[in-house]
Amino acid sequence: MTMTSRSPFSVLIALTSASLSLAACSAVGDEDRARVIVIEDADPVIKPIGINLNHASAIARSAIAKGLVGFDEQGRVVPSLAARWIVTDDGLSYIFRLNDVQWDDGRPVTAEAIATLLQERIAELEQSRLGPDLQNIDEIVSMTGRVIEIRLTTAHPNFLQLIAQPELGLFRSGNGAGPMRQLEEGDAYTLGVMPLQEPDAEGEVGEEEEEQAVDEEAPEDPRRIILRSENAAKAVARYTAGYTDVILNGKFHHLPLVEEAGISTNDLRLDPVAGLFGFQFLRAEGFWAVPKNREILSMAIDRPALLTSFPNVTAWQSRQKIVPEALDVDGINARPDWSSMTIQARQAYAREHVSRWEALEGPVSPLIISLPDAAGADILFLRVQSDLRRVGLNAIQVGPDQAADIRLIDEIAAYDSTRWFLYRLTCTAMSVCLNDADAKIAQAEAAINLQAKARLYAEAEVMLVSHYSFIPLAVPVRWSIARPNQRGLAVNPRGWHPLNLLVGVPIS
Repeated sequence: MTMTSRSPFSVLIALTSASLSLAACSAVGDEDRARVIVIEDADPVIKPIGINLNHASAIARSAIAKGLVGFDEQGRVVPSLAARWIVTDDGLSYIFRLNDVQWDDGRPVTAEAIATLLQERIAELEQSRLGPDLQNIDEIVSMTGRVIEIRLTTAHPNFLQLIAQPELGLFRSGNGAGPMRQLEEGDAYTLGVMPLQEPDAEGEVGEEEEEQAVDEEAPEDPRRIILRSENAAKAVARYTAGYTDVILNGKFHHLPLVEEAGISTNDLRLDPVAGLFGFQFLRAEGFWAVPKNREILSMAIDRPALLTSFPNVTAWQSRQKIVPEALDVDGINARPDWSSMTIQARQAYAREHVSRWEALEGPVSPLIISLPDAAGADILFLRVQSDLRRVGLNAIQVGPDQAADIRLIDEIAAYDSTRWFLYRLTCTAMSVCLNDADAKIAQAEAAINLQAKARLYAEAEVMLVSHYSFIPLAVPVRWSIARPNQRGLAVNPRGWHPLNLLVGVPIS
């Protein structure tokens, strides 16, 4: 990546760093406090309620509202409200035994309340990013005071990863069950450790006792998370000025700022996530209405050259198919027919194809590509535009909210299953789609045998790959920045970094 010695990014970082440097001096080295910034491109609000949570709101919710299970710093499912669980042999029932825990107001957590709250929350999330994934929950039953059962319509081997998502953290009358609680909300969203409170004989805490308990307990545990949500430039500037300990939710299009700021490679951490990173067709008109022509776009892009334009991400993996190879089914090859061709041969074939089309149908209009408004997105566009020009096509870049032919999808998989990838490409989620693939996915969902289910999903992937309504480019990129000795932060395949662990507060 080539930058001028005094780019606008370096000027912005230098100015912001200077304005913060004086305030930073007294904040370094406090192990009981972690100052965290979550990068958000759009509205930087931190509001851990609702269904469409930005990353900052989701990570705040996970700190103050436990679900049945959660993720640790390695991205592994761990107990939270539930102490343990069993799964029936047919995979259709998950039975959870609850921990002895309290809500933020001191009231005990009961199975009856959890069953009701989960049912209500799942209904709320129907229109959220998790809506398609929660459809096979059939029933939630309170069995005893400490045991609940979740019954599924079909087996879901990765169900625990699904219900560990932050949206499934529960509130009761505005109160979460920790492990932390909100202390302040202003320029920074401050979290402290939730104090234990002794309930009265009826299992409730009176207002006076609650206030007294908070006053007595809060000073005894000094651990704090100071959470902010900022754009990438301000986040990096705060870090270089020493005013922030951790930056979360970095994406590919923010990487030029990291390089420009001179962040040490020891501080930059890249999560080995899976998900969708590629172009989704929003409309298919003229040349692009034909799947064979959309294939030309996929063939023309030199993915390795595209990814090496971002030198900080040396292990970034390109993709020509939708589902990761680790989830492939033996005997079914979902890679495109041209996958073994060299890029030179692919572009020569594409150039000849475009020439024949234009001889019969006339010139092809430039492809309009919607991308984030960021330097990394500009780099990606210029590479794609260059590749298209090599085959006789052209492209125009527009912002994320402007009308376009295609847009970039950059989303991490919530759980490790072919189901997650394919459901994002059905006709309920895409305007350019394939009904036959939807029918195959529905067959897979209805299948009882897990091997038959996997094979049907794989057949649906083959259909979607050849339809080219989605053009895979690579795995997503997620990065964080922290000092090498920052506790509670580890790279992981979920790209998820719980706040409470940064100050040594366990989830349960």
